Amino acid sequence: MPMTHRQWGIKHGFGVLEILIASAVISTAFISLFFVFVLSQRAVLGASEKVRANFIAEEGLEVMRHLRDQSWSANLAPLAPGTLYYLSFDAGSSAWSTTISNPGLIDGVFERTVSVAAVMRDGADDIVDSGGIVDPDTLKIMVTTTWEGRSVEEETYLTNLFVN
Repeated sequence: MPMTHRQWGIKHGFGVLEILIASAVISTAFISLFFVFVLSQRAVLGASEKVRANFIAEEGLEVMRHLRDQSWSANLAPLAPGTLYYLSFDAGSSAWSTTISNPGLIDGVFERTVSVAAVMRDGADDIVDSGGIVDPDTLKIMVTTTWEGRSVEEETYLTNLFVN
């Protein structure tokens, strides 16, 4: 039995409707994939910056160890607890130093600060938060790296190993 004009038009309309729905589904899938890609790129960039910030903080701890090894009395003993210090590298003399003036951002993004705290020990020579005696040959070193409203902090204890 041949199709009437009306039946033929209805079948033809369903084909167009199917194409529109398929196009919408495919477009939504592509847009979703694009947003997933953008979000993953942001996450990778954020993780990369955090890794760099951690390396910069670790470098700060290594610099403080180096300064301790050079001379405790000249480099670490004069540091005042509660004061923010910056690390400065002099390329001419290949020497590190601490300063209270900000030398600027590292790689144009990161700021690194160093602070020290006195360390107290109890009668068993263990480090305590309070109630002990201040150990003049040990300092708690805290290095903080900040960037774009975020920060990482690394800390360690340094002792005057070489009595220098």
